[in-house]
Amino acid sequence: MLIGEDKRIKAVIRRLGRDVLVAESFQSEVNYIQHGEIDCYEHSLAVAYMSVYLAKKFRLRLDLRSVVRGALLHDYFLYDWHDDEAWHRLHGYHHARTALITACKDFPMNRTEKQIIFRHMFPLNITRFPNCKEAALVCMADKICATMETIRRSKYDPILYQGLRLPIEKPMKTLDGRRPSILRRDELCHMQAQER
Repeated sequence: MLIGEDKRIKAVIRRLGRDVLVAESFQSEVNYIQHGEIDCYEHSLAVAYMSVYLAKKFRLRLDLRSVVRGALLHDYFLYDWHDDEAWHRLHGYHHARTALITACKDFPMNRTEKQIIFRHMFPLNITRFPNCKEAALVCMADKICATMETIRRSKYDPILYQGLRLPIEKPMKTLDGRRPSILRRDELCHMQAQER
């Protein structure tokens, strides 16, 4: 199976994840490397594709809209975790919470989508066991894609983008004239404190 070759799967992603796909902030994920040469944007598209593929292959009955949106936004942390900053050292443990906070700021999220994002790093985050079928599916798809990306260390076939790279319709929000494409550490800490 070549990720991106099935046009029907991409049509499902386009239909159910359109609001995310057309957002400038989501498309800005191309600026952040995830695994090897794969950027977060490409990784997120691949995880969404793999999630829908697995759901169809195993004929799973679940909320496919939440699966697509949760998969697209599961790594929506919007910073380069490879930068040599102290708070990036434990990225694997903390980025799911950051992605959730950032996604909630930019998109309306239902409970299932929040669970998908927050729990996708199981088993590294052993206490965040996926507590619904949708979260378990995206968690599994993420591990499959991350493993392929780490072993192969090269870009996906450009066929993945065909039909999924849509024109920007939702520009990034601005705060005091600046684009919050990267959450500052103090902003993140403030949001986490409000969460408690």
